[in-house]
Amino acid sequence: MLNNNLRMFPYKIQSHQAILIKAVGQRFDFANEILTMIDNEGFDFGYIWFTDEAHFHLNGFVNKPNWRFWGSENPHLCEDKPLHSPKVTAWVAVCSRGIISPFFIRGTISSERYITILEQFVSTQLALEDRPRIEWFMQDAARPHRTKKCFAFFGNRVMHWITPNLLKQEWIGLHIRPI
Repeated sequence: MLNNNLRMFPYKIQSHQAILIKAVGQRFDFANEILTMIDNEGFDFGYIWFTDEAHFHLNGFVNKPNWRFWGSENPHLCEDKPLHSPKVTAWVAVCSRGIISPFFIRGTISSERYITILEQFVSTQLALEDRPRIEWFMQDAARPHRTKKCFAFFGNRVMHWITPNLLKQEWIGLHIRPI
């Protein structure tokens, strides 16, 4: 009805993260390295845990991927929001064998809070598995993920696919062997 009678269409308000040409090449190299490991070493990608966080704002601000506006023309809107609105952060780990989540944190993830999540993740993983084995843990290079405390948590089991550049987001692969 909105389309036919009122000539209104849904417009998605979007924002994009810039990806540098160098980062595209690094992602391509990373994918080729994983494919080589699968072909040559029998690497089981079913043991890769992909992790990320999502923020839920308590003031009613809507996550922009879920934001739609119906109108007869594109409004080219930019919505203002408070810089530091209260929020809850949910952290999740997903692999082909299941989901270990969510871990909820009030506010922003700090290095200490992130270590607490990792400890809970590893203890949950150990409780679910009958024997320890090699796991792969993927995370982005957000600041709490690359602190001295975080690397101390993983000890010598950290493998960098790309040298972290503190100015942009890059992926780091972490190899964990539950004790």
